[in-house]
Amino acid sequence: MPKTHYTIPFFIPFRGCPNICVFCDQNRITGQEVSEEENIPQKIEKYLSTMPASGARIEVGFFGGSFTGLPLAEQERLLEQVRPFREAGRVHGVRLSTRPDLIDGTKLDLLKGLGVSRIELGVQSMSDEVLKAAKRGHTAGDTETASGLILGSGIALGHQIMVGLPGSGMEEEIYTARRVKELGADEVRIYPVIVIRGTELADMWVMNRYKPLTLEEAIDRSARLILYFDANNVKVIRCGLHPSEGLISGEEYLAGPFHPAFGQKARERAYGDKDPNIQIPNSKQ
Repeated sequence: MPKTHYTIPFFIPFRGCPNICVFCDQNRITGQEVSEEENIPQKIEKYLSTMPASGARIEVGFFGGSFTGLPLAEQERLLEQVRPFREAGRVHGVRLSTRPDLIDGTKLDLLKGLGVSRIELGVQSMSDEVLKAAKRGHTAGDTETASGLILGSGIALGHQIMVGLPGSGMEEEIYTARRVKELGADEVRIYPVIVIRGTELADMWVMNRYKPLTLEEAIDRSARLILYFDANNVKVIRCGLHPSEGLISGEEYLAGPFHPAFGQKARERAYGDKDPNIQIPNSKQ
């Protein structure tokens, strides 16, 4: 089946983010950063030259940081670089990622007016205890409020969640998955927690205060979530971290369930292995 959806990615590591979570070193895991706004049209043109001229939905995505934490003028400058491509019908929308506590009506009005069609919230967990242990800096209530505001504005909603956070078990992660569905997200990304050099989690790991999931444990948990989301019409658009050069080489990676084909392995566990032990009871409730 031919591919029908493409995203042209730009990364803004740490920019706009008010704090650093225990697991986070965005500069290491997201790749090349947007350095100058004038490079945006050039990169879009380069990507468009490799994509179908018709029959596909093409979006520009701003990932890695907390886009809505940037000054409003900077958000506008970045998004204005995409406007000519939208108006020409060559790009059909803009998606961005941000934190739940950096959403309000004023920002949403600006974003919608500048072509933002989807916002992905870095939810990570719907357990306040887990969020606190990860030093996430927001609550589950913030996610609930932000999700409602985004959908109320007419912008589509996606969630990003994690498996293996400090203090998080399968019960908390299934609960998070159920809340993702109940809050109206129709897309989700699942990221296993790994230990990256230079993070607080790395210090916790060295001091035996954090034990990462094994690869098998993370695949099993992710497979259960995939089954749940598939049964409830929430599209899993990614499962596993992007296999950056630093992770593959081991230069940045210390411990935890990293594998370049993590998502494939999780789907094989969910469906190919046909293991009855990974079914989620009451998955449509």
